Amino acid sequence: MAYQIYQERCLGCGACAYACLYGVPQPVDFEKTKYAIDASKCLGCGQCVDICPNDAVHPAPGHRAIRRVSINKTNCIGCSLCARACPAGAPHGELKSPFTIDESKCFRCGYCATKCKKDAIVVEYE
Repeated sequence: MAYQIYQERCLGCGACAYACLYGVPQPVDFEKTKYAIDASKCLGCGQCVDICPNDAVHPAPGHRAIRRVSINKTNCIGCSLCARACPAGAPHGELKSPFTIDESKCFRCGYCATKCKKDAIVVEYE
């Protein structure tokens, strides 16, 4: 689940790096004339896609977009790690009670799932 930047289309503007909440797009040279995405670090949220002014960012081969992120209430212990990690503030709830995800805030990056120690975050792909 990653995106890639087509170098022949990259303008080196850095918009993708600005849009990425996780700092994944990085310059490939000292002059910052081109950017690249490390597929092993990309969460596949797609925040960089729409902001690119030259349509240089596309899904990498085999990319699966995230369709939905939810919380399995049976596994959730209400620790709030997901809520503290989420840049959009989508997970919410009371400590020591199962949390839920506000889908109107969630932009489906899946970052919360990387922080959950109880496998309570369910990420569904397209």
